[in-house]
Amino acid sequence: MKKKYITLMLLSLSSLLAGCNKFLEEKSDKRLTTPATIADLNALLQHNNMFLSFSSAGQVSSDDLYISDADYNGLYYDSDKRLYAWQPDHVSKGVGTVGNNWQSCYSPIFVCNSVLQSLADNNLTGTEADKVRGQAMVLRAVRYLDGVQVWAPVYNSATANADLGMVIRLDPDMNLQSKRATLQQTYDQIIKDLTEAIPLLPETSTFPAIPTKAAAYGLLARTYLFMGNYEQARNNAESALTYNSNLIDFNKLKATDAFPLPGTKLYAPEEMLFFGTMTINDIDINSVVRILPDLYNLYMDGDLRKVMYFKAGKEGSFLFKGSQSRAGLFIGVTTAEQLLILAECDARDGKLTDASTTLDKLRIKRWKAEKYTPSIFINKEEALKSIIEERRRELAFRGLRWADLKRLNRDGANITLTRTVNGDTRTLAPNDKRYAIAIPEDVIEISKIPQNPR
Repeated sequence: MKKKYITLMLLSLSSLLAGCNKFLEEKSDKRLTTPATIADLNALLQHNNMFLSFSSAGQVSSDDLYISDADYNGLYYDSDKRLYAWQPDHVSKGVGTVGNNWQSCYSPIFVCNSVLQSLADNNLTGTEADKVRGQAMVLRAVRYLDGVQVWAPVYNSATANADLGMVIRLDPDMNLQSKRATLQQTYDQIIKDLTEAIPLLPETSTFPAIPTKAAAYGLLARTYLFMGNYEQARNNAESALTYNSNLIDFNKLKATDAFPLPGTKLYAPEEMLFFGTMTINDIDINSVVRILPDLYNLYMDGDLRKVMYFKAGKEGSFLFKGSQSRAGLFIGVTTAEQLLILAECDARDGKLTDASTTLDKLRIKRWKAEKYTPSIFINKEEALKSIIEERRRELAFRGLRWADLKRLNRDGANITLTRTVNGDTRTLAPNDKRYAIAIPEDVIEISKIPQNPR
């Protein structure tokens, strides 16, 4: 009965965001009954909607994948075609349409704000209330972190106080005027939420979807990495790994195994610090999305991920099969990601021995034992190149490549993307304004917030 009640409440809350084409400006009904017990608020935060439908726009736009002209021409939504072709505008489905990334971002934020407001209004205190409060802050922060990688430019400390960030909502009252915060304010809010959540969170949970201290530290490490604050990224990655440093040994798997492993809902939950998934709507990951040769060829003979992550497709192509969840492409936080952050930060600081030692903790679990050779770095440049390539191999199709392209180009990597659509070759230059994907036009029209510069 309680499960049915919570589901109905989530639908009611979400309808304020998606029900009638007035997403951010929809007036809330003060008479709406909001769950007021710790158990019900906790159930709201653990509903599936809070962990699914993270943005896929960056993944579709990245250099991990391509689709054939026939599949491109067969896409139902023109917005999907425009997004894939790196068009500057009209790249999002309308509000209220399945697959609208903006709506999927702000609906969970609204739930988190409602939960936090209810905790305050009902004066709920104590250990269990603190856990709910901490989880709500983590779940709000992770959505803002996801969104800012898609709809804002890369973080640059010199311009962050002027660059446009997200619409920051900390109150469930939908009557409040929509206003885009600066990029600095957006990152400050993400860091504030995660930092304040840590002392409230448990050290362990029964499922990776329930945030823990390790999840918050891991998300902070990811946040600071995107910002280019490598000292803080290292510190938080180390903190996350003190709670969980488990890695699955690919040598114990069968090459014929599909992810997730047979009979399970999740692959390697022991590696997961936080759970979340995205779905590339209308572009079938199992048959349509193909792997770019530049990515596939990064996996050398002896690297077990080459057979565990990919399968043969049509016309000599390869398809991705390595998601860690049956609910979509896994985009959560893992111990492997934290090791890669730690190794990269050590390399940038010139600690080459530490960087190679940390990297090998991961690589030895991913390679055939008889073919594995330890990493030896001669200089900082070689170390960074090796670690960033390893990051791309390990974190393929995790929704992180778009953010990596933005930060690496900010730091001078000079990566130009090329994509051919129906014979027309398109390019995306480093630091192009299209790296901040256009906000849905109907959101702009309703809310009057400024669109990203084109």
